[in-house]
Parts: sequence; C-alpha cells; structure tokens
Amino acid sequence: MILTLARRFLLSKASDGFLSLISWVSMAGVALGVCAIIVVTSVINGFEGELVRVITGMNGDVIFYSRGEPIQDAARIEQRIRVAAPEVQSVSSSFVSEMMVSGPAGVAGLVLEGSDLATLPAVSDLPQRLVSGRMPTGEGEVILGNALAQRIGAEVGQEVRLISPFLGDLEEGTSTGGTPRVLVAQVVGLFKMGMHDYDSKFGIASLESVQKFLHQPERITSFKLRLQEGVSARGVSDRLSEQFGFPYRVKDWSQLNQNLFYAIQLEKAVISVILTVIILVAAFNVVSTLMMMIHDKSREIAILKAMGMSSIKSFSLFVWIGLGIGFAGTSMGSLAGLGISWFLDRTQLIQLPGDIYYISFLPVSFRWSEVMGIASGTMLICLLATLIPAFQVSRRPVLEGIRYE
Repeated sequence: MILTLARRFLLSKASDGFLSLISWVSMAGVALGVCAIIVVTSVINGFEGELVRVITGMNGDVIFYSRGEPIQDAARIEQRIRVAAPEVQSVSSSFVSEMMVSGPAGVAGLVLEGSDLATLPAVSDLPQRLVSGRMPTGEGEVILGNALAQRIGAEVGQEVRLISPFLGDLEEGTSTGGTPRVLVAQVVGLFKMGMHDYDSKFGIASLESVQKFLHQPERITSFKLRLQEGVSARGVSDRLSEQFGFPYRVKDWSQLNQNLFYAIQLEKAVISVILTVIILVAAFNVVSTLMMMIHDKSREIAILKAMGMSSIKSFSLFVWIGLGIGFAGTSMGSLAGLGISWFLDRTQLIQLPGDIYYISFLPVSFRWSEVMGIASGTMLICLLATLIPAFQVSRRPVLEGIRYE
C-alpha cells in the first residue's frame, strides 16, 4: 500500500503544475550528476588502461636491467630469474642505446633497441602494432615509430643513418671515446604503439646487429619479462630486486611511469568529489520537492492519518517518494553515462595531441563495480535527503492538515 501511495503522490499532477516541474528538475539534476561522474571516471579509466596496454606492450610486465656495464653472462642471469620467479612465462633480451638518426628531412634523437626477434613476440605487442612494412630480419634493417619517421621524413624502403657519437674505431668491448660511428640502415617497417613517447623516439633492430654496431658482442642491457595471467607484477619485481643487488634493477609496469599513474589516480579522486557536488545540489532539490509536496498534499495526508495511517507509515511514504525521484534520476544518468562512454569508445571521436596527452585519442573504459558504486552512493545521498521532510510529516498532527485546508 505504501508503494502504491508513493507512486500516486509522485505521479499525480500538482494544482499549479509547479510541483511537477520541481520533481523533474530534481530527477534531471541527479541524472546529470551521475552521468557526469560515470563519463569522467570512464575516460580516466580508459586513459589509465591505454597507458598500461602501451607500456606492457612495449616493455612486458616487468623489466630487468643493469645500471652499470652491460650484462655479459645473459644465459646465466636469465636462468637465475626463472628460478627466483617461477611466475615468469617468457623472457626476451635486448640492448638499448641512445643515439641519433638522420633521415631525408632532418635529424632526431633515437632510442635504438636491439631485440631478440625470436622471443620478442612472447613479451611484446610490437609485431601487432606495425602500421606498414614488416619486422627486421637481419643486419642493416630497422623499424621506427611512425611519429619519428614523419619527423625525419623516412618511409618504408628508404635508408636512414644511425649515428652513435662516441663509438668510432674502438677496441672490441669498450664503450667510450673515439669518433662518431655511422650505420646506414634500411627502414623496413613503421610501428604505432599509441603513446607519443614511444612513437616519437624508438627504433627497433635485431639484437645481433645492434651488438655488432655498438661493439658489444654477446652483451645485453635488459630483459623483458611476461608473467602468467593474474600474477602481481609488483610482487615479482620486488622479489627479484631482493634477489639481485647492484648493479641490477627491476621495475614493473607501474613503476616505469609511477608519477604519471599517481597523478591519474589523484585526478580521478578530485574530479569525482567535485562532480558529487552536482548530486548534492540535486539532493537539495529533492528536499524542496518533498517539502512542497507535503504542503500541497497536506489535506490528503491528514485524511490518511485520520483513517489510521501510523507515523512510521507516513515516514516511509515520503522516504519512498524521495527514493523514487533518486532511482529515476540515477537510472537515467547511468544509462546516459554508459551510452556516451560506449559511443566514445566505439568511435574514438575525440582526438588528442599525442605530444601533450601521451596518447592520440580519448580512450574510454567503464568498470561495472564503479558504476554500481556511483549508483549506490547516489541513492544513499537521496535517502539521506528524504529523512528530514519524512520525519516532519510523520510528526504533523492530523488536525493541522485539515485546519490548513
């Protein structure tokens, strides 16, 4: 009976129509707040998820590297890694060096990574991120990030010059001094990881060719590790850090851009709190709607009390009315927020400058747990907003409503 009365009170037309307008404004306010929070959190989640995808796709789940001289006994170190961390599924070795690259249209800085092409696909998504050409297969071949290639004017099939400033005529095994050394390489492919830092700076060649060019035979600088599904990358990196001391260092994907991920989480929390103010304002509208409804329906309420409605039931009646407004607004806002998020995710309609925002489009990813949390929190706010008006109507004497009329 209480639910039926609440529905009739909520849906009935007020004498001057103003009460209905306030009710719709209250619902719209709640819907707007819920929609805004869902869309914003979905965008932040998508941004974070895209960064994780790119970072792990380029470096694996965990990266193990030397802070001193390049690693000479790579096979033994890899075996120690597998023993210390059985959760490691795949390992790929690489040699990374900073240098310059010269193309038809200019010169740019380059992070040249010599990768073990046989094991690279097991730890990296790089082979699936080629936008043209193919992976390098031997000496004198390199693939470049598409933004870097555009900057120096290089295309697939053209030659570029890789310039290492301090690797001239050296004795094998040394790494300082000498005059600049130049390697002419053919661009056989272009890749796009989706993160400007990688697409504008990195080039990939075979491990053997880079070792030969840098006079570092049989040496590497790092291992990329891919873990089994569901394994904590942070836990594995901490364990390996304890097992291996200086000069080795181990970082998981979150530590590679720790400040950035912390900033994302802080921004998400702050924006969510700010947008919650919209819902709080809407909750005040719910209070005003109930107060006006109590005034407009004072005669009906008095008659119901005279017929035997208890204070508890009258209290419950207006609680359900407020929850009805909150539920309608929350439902509309959730549907609108999910719809907008789905549309942005499917179309990638909004493009971003990659050199400012790290990625070149607006990613969106909603999490059902967060959507349910937002909806539950909104309903809780609406419930709290109904308590004062509902308590007042439950304490109102029967004769007061009749006398007012």
